[in-house]
This record gives sequence, C-alpha cells and structure tokens, in this order.
Amino acid sequence: MKLKDVVLGLALVVVAVVGVNFPVNGETIVEKTVSAVVGPEVFNHMYFYEGLTDGGNSVTVTPTSGAVTLTNAQLVKAKVVTFTASSTMPALTATLPASTTFPLPNKAGAYRTWVIENPFLAAATTTTIAAGTGVDLQEPDGQNVVINITDFAFLTCFRKANSDVVCAVDETIPAD
Repeated sequence: MKLKDVVLGLALVVVAVVGVNFPVNGETIVEKTVSAVVGPEVFNHMYFYEGLTDGGNSVTVTPTSGAVTLTNAQLVKAKVVTFTASSTMPALTATLPASTTFPLPNKAGAYRTWVIENPFLAAATTTTIAAGTGVDLQEPDGQNVVINITDFAFLTCFRKANSDVVCAVDETIPAD
C-alpha cells in the first residue's frame, strides 16, 4: 500500500466522522457526512440534490439481413441502440438476449432502460422487438412492439425472482 493511499483513506475517514456542511438551495444543511463508494454496489439510499444523468453511450448495430439478435455486450455498455440505416433494408426484427445472458444483475428487481431507435427511412422498414428465451415482452397501452420509421421506443426491463426478465416496449411518435 502506498503512502498516498493511506493519507487519502485517513482523510476520508476524518470527513466521514466529522461531517461537512453543504449548502442546498441556499440553505445550509448541517453535518451531512461524506463517504466514498467502493465497488459497484451501493446498499444505502442516496440523495441527488442537483439531479442525476444516467447513460451516455450508444451502440450502432449493423444487421446483415432482416433479423438481428442483440447481445449482452451491445446492451451492457449502451443506453441507446440504433441500427445502420439503409434504404434497402427490409423490415427488421431485433431479438433481445435470453434471460440467462440479459444485461441485468441476476438479482430480483434489477432494473434498466434503453432507447431503441429505428433510423430507417423506407416506409416498409419497421423494427420489431422480439423476446429472447425467458424474456416476457409487455406493451403498456394498447400499442405493439413495432417501431415505425424514424421513431423510438423505450425498453424498460427488470429481473423477476425466478431470474426471467420482463420488458415493456413503449413506442413514441413524433409530436412536432
């Protein structure tokens, strides 16, 4: 262990034990403690006073035919999934990964969202979301799982207690 790591660790302990005053919305909140988050899991409730931005990565999938299976590697690092646009692409079916390889922790209640884009311009080029094995697709309000040209769908998924996955596909339409 290096000296700088020891000093940094001691500094965090002092801040966590002593506490720090934080101004929030013009008021000072007294004695809010600060601590470091070590590792990818947080077991305490967290407050984000100034908001939270989630995501930031996108992936472009290049289908070679009218069907493509999305992979764990594509979905785990992206929040937006799009496809290489083509004026000659037939209608596309994008199948989600099976529940055994789905990019969610294998814990009941694990939850994640993606945006799926249909960038195609030809009128017949819809993108249909299909379920992988162990994935239950739902649509929230009488729609379907087909994304029309130049539209988007929000894919919201969670893991069930039996390790299967439920995903809601909510297509948006232009409002302007």
